[in-house]
Amino acid sequence: MSWNNIGPIVVLEPGQSVGWQYFYPSGHDGGVQIAGPNVFPAPGDLGTLVASEQGKKINGINNVFYIGAITNISKTEHGTHNLQGGGVS
Repeated sequence: MSWNNIGPIVVLEPGQSVGWQYFYPSGHDGGVQIAGPNVFPAPGDLGTLVASEQGKKINGINNVFYIGAITNISKTEHGTHNLQGGGVS
């Protein structure tokens, strides 16, 4: 199942990265989840945002969280985003 518009809105300057952690409210293991940037285009906000470092950390039963990073690979433009993604089935 896909999801969209998750987490706080983050502005990345050219070359900047941010790490993300996200989880299901109950902490259950949702299987493989992939996250990418949910972009908010605005005038002058033309950065190219790329997802990487996807993973999952299991701390016990009903204690699972997912990780990933978003990087703005643009050399001159900033980019605004939060997360969207979904499971692999």
